Amino acid sequence: MAGIDLSAQDLNGLHLLHTTITEMADSTEQEMLQEEDAGSPKFKELSGNLLYYSMLLETALGEMEKRRAEKLLFSVEDLFRLVGQFDKYVIIYFYRSSPSYEIYGEEVHGHILYGLKARTALTAAIAEAEHARTNGKVFLDTINIREDKIHNLKTDGFLASEVYKIQTFNHDPEEVVYQKEGKKEIPHTIEVPFESGNFSLPKMENLITSWKFRDGIKVLDHELLRYYTNELILGEQVPDAPMEKYILDDNGTFKEQALVQLNEHALRHNMLDSEQQLNYLKILKLRVERRIGILKKDLGITDRVFEKFKKEHPTEYKQVQLTFKSFREETLTNDWPEYPIFWDEERFIHIYGRHYVDYFIHFSTYKGTHFSYTDKDIRRVICGVLDSLRVEIEAALSSGKRYDKYGDQGYYFNGDYYTLRIEETGRLMTFFPMAK
Repeated sequence: MAGIDLSAQDLNGLHLLHTTITEMADSTEQEMLQEEDAGSPKFKELSGNLLYYSMLLETALGEMEKRRAEKLLFSVEDLFRLVGQFDKYVIIYFYRSSPSYEIYGEEVHGHILYGLKARTALTAAIAEAEHARTNGKVFLDTINIREDKIHNLKTDGFLASEVYKIQTFNHDPEEVVYQKEGKKEIPHTIEVPFESGNFSLPKMENLITSWKFRDGIKVLDHELLRYYTNELILGEQVPDAPMEKYILDDNGTFKEQALVQLNEHALRHNMLDSEQQLNYLKILKLRVERRIGILKKDLGITDRVFEKFKKEHPTEYKQVQLTFKSFREETLTNDWPEYPIFWDEERFIHIYGRHYVDYFIHFSTYKGTHFSYTDKDIRRVICGVLDSLRVEIEAALSSGKRYDKYGDQGYYFNGDYYTLRIEETGRLMTFFPMAK
């Protein structure tokens, strides 16, 4: 062993040598297993070769570890400056002598994770020409490996000193999205035109619900209300039990959402006379007024303040009306079998009323953060974040606990950290971008 000198090899050469010799050692072991006579000349030759390979591997690992101890190739600050601040997708290669190589293998890939405090501190650090280079923990969000490794990379991570090489993709822009102001678009979005002229919404909605029945996915009450109301629209007979439970209220009259759904379909197909249209408009007016009442209470504003908002911000007021008129209680997760997440009108109004800038009421005593997206994209962001946190959320709800994500553990997406809370029932209570 003393006669093997690898000090002239560069790091890439050491790793390549280690890979090659490992393969040769494995092949030699297989040959030895096939050799029947342990005393034969060939077996002795193979044994000698294997001993040499083992010595060479040990020397290579020793040389790697010596280099790792002598020089920090990538500090926490380096990784943030080169990769993290831009949210780049990165391939990270570990020293073969490092503990992380034993845990994760030769390489891992994904996006480096930062809490709000860490990102703020590192942004300030790299702004200084002379800044510290530290060997701290690095955490990674990845896919396509074993679940335990995914969890370990997010929670235990690895040391910066265990990294000997990184690679990124040239097409990833060097843009600091975290510092970007104004409206944003959800990345990697493709708009697909859709012709809905001959499209039957009731049929499609009920087909999707029937798939949930078939696959054993939990169907919530508001979905069943929509399903059985669609059955009426499609001319099907609805049994008394679901009719009374989901479509009718305690007085035996149609629930508001059922009435809206029935009239909306009839209006779209020119089936309402002028009097029926007026009655439908009254239903919608009462709905909007009730929801505006919830908004005023949530924001702590008076009727006088709201009238000022209507007068001075007519465009925003019109959008409030349109949004509040069309909202229906809905499930936000499509294929979560046991613990679907949903929002109702109260929580929808709470989230949009406080955090959607285009109709945030500036006269409110509440001063909060605002989404950087259009109203239609806010829901997509929420659904995307929920799907990303599915394992954590389902683990909490299955234990009868609510789910919280806040503070330095806020979820990072496209330049913003988000706080969210979900009740034990799966009801989304709040979701908003945190202050930077």
